[in-house]
Amino acid sequence: MKKPPRIHPTSICLTALVIFGASCGSSGGGLADGVESPIASSHTIVSNAAVYTVDAGRSWAEAFAYDKQGRIFAVGTEEEVRAAADDDATILDAGGLMVLPGFQDAHVHVPEAGINASLCFMSSGETLDTYERLARQCAEEQPDDEWVRAAGPSLYDLRNSSENPLDVLDRAIPDRPAIILDDLGHAVWTNSLGLAAAGIDDDSDDPQGGVFHRDAVGRLTGLLLEDAQQRLRNAAAASDDVVYSGLLDALDELARNGVTTVSDAGGYWAQGHPAAWERALREDSLVVRAANTLYLYPDLDPDTQLTEFERRFSNDSDLLRFDTAKVYVDGILDLGTAFLLEPYDTAPDENYPSGFTYFELDQLNSYVSQLHEIGYRINFHAIGDAGVRAALDAVAAIEDSADSVADRRHRLTHVYMVEESDTARFAELGVVADYQQSADAIDPLYHEDLTQIIGNRAWDLLPTRRVLDASATVTLSSDWDAGPLPPLGTIQRSLTREGNAVPNLETALELATINTAYALGHDDVTGSIEVGKFADFVILDQDIFEVEVDKIDETEVLLTAVAGRVVYDAGSLSG
Repeated sequence: MKKPPRIHPTSICLTALVIFGASCGSSGGGLADGVESPIASSHTIVSNAAVYTVDAGRSWAEAFAYDKQGRIFAVGTEEEVRAAADDDATILDAGGLMVLPGFQDAHVHVPEAGINASLCFMSSGETLDTYERLARQCAEEQPDDEWVRAAGPSLYDLRNSSENPLDVLDRAIPDRPAIILDDLGHAVWTNSLGLAAAGIDDDSDDPQGGVFHRDAVGRLTGLLLEDAQQRLRNAAAASDDVVYSGLLDALDELARNGVTTVSDAGGYWAQGHPAAWERALREDSLVVRAANTLYLYPDLDPDTQLTEFERRFSNDSDLLRFDTAKVYVDGILDLGTAFLLEPYDTAPDENYPSGFTYFELDQLNSYVSQLHEIGYRINFHAIGDAGVRAALDAVAAIEDSADSVADRRHRLTHVYMVEESDTARFAELGVVADYQQSADAIDPLYHEDLTQIIGNRAWDLLPTRRVLDASATVTLSSDWDAGPLPPLGTIQRSLTREGNAVPNLETALELATINTAYALGHDDVTGSIEVGKFADFVILDQDIFEVEVDKIDETEVLLTAVAGRVVYDAGSLSG
């Protein structure tokens, strides 16, 4: 079906007032707590719309209809859809505006985003003296808290400083443990009381997959890199109520941005994050579909951890599943902890000239095979070209048929560097490449900065187009709150970046909807507006096919629905 003609944008109005519990003039935005699909009729028609379905034909429709269970049973012209629906069907008049399948995000840190929003923030690039003053202010702002919590400094501001950062933080916060997250999510800064709470002292050996940073004479600096930070994060874990409150705040933000499906990429079961998701489902506060991960800790006993993963596995819910294992292969380029095939030109730390892995490679292969056997798909964090190769090798080593391995849809996220000979292996193994497109990550100035440590290899980072052209399944995600959440901004940047840009808007939309649904294993019920699928959709304030590509991120989400349930109403629906 061709795109329907542009209809004069009359006011959007829901005929059945039970959906919002107010007239069409109501201004209450945000989540529609406890709201179900319309009850005035068993059928609802989304009418007077420019519906880009993202189905196999990438077709357009004028309307679609769904039943009381939120399942779509008709898509097509106004006449066709009205003929298929009950005479008393509820009408959602879209006012001629654009309707899309709900956006899907395969890599987002949901509870953490909500929790971190309340932390005391410090900007990066400050001097130690300034950080000491800011840390003292943060402590004063949290007088009754057991831990002082902050975020923002760059490890570069601290790692090679003239004074030991531990001494500085001990002066600023002498009476309570402190946890200060870095600006990249791969390190923390703590004081002596924090180290003690985490059971770390000068005699502690570096944990597998992490580094207890030390100064020139071997003293701890309070900087914990990569998985070493998890000991402190576990010790400082927020209460169940704080985690749940953070999750609810983050869910609200997801709905405002039209995100209807996520995969929570943290999965810190030792910090109570899965329990918060389960509580949201019980209390009918879950307003996205979630195919979530569980974090694989490198330094735990393998048998004990695999038993825990087997106990926690679930894939029998349309709304909440724990069917993905989050496996870190390596760290990040900025810290020199990404695992490279060739050494860094100038290694940030001479102790690991090519970076390092979280797991020994034999151990990685063993874990991946056993998790696959349980039923998990793997979400590999892989940055360096050696890290990417190690992840692909681990998938190739799974003792199962090639078809079964490909059908599990294991995925690599971030994928900053891919050696040319590994490009075709994504499609060959059925592995998904999940990319973020944050402004910082795709900035040529950032790539130029990285030439100082990896040379000319910095000019082919995040090779989205190259992997896409090799027939791999590619997805776009946000890595929120490490990156910006809005999917429309991600889509715009994927199209406008210098080099490795996605070829066109149609493709970018696929990467943010149906491809992500495929990666998460539910493309049979979500990811497009088609008969038999759930009515997960968004209404936008403009047709993004009709605006300049560099204006796409100015588009606003007016309404978000999951299985026909309205979870966000911008308050502008009455025009």
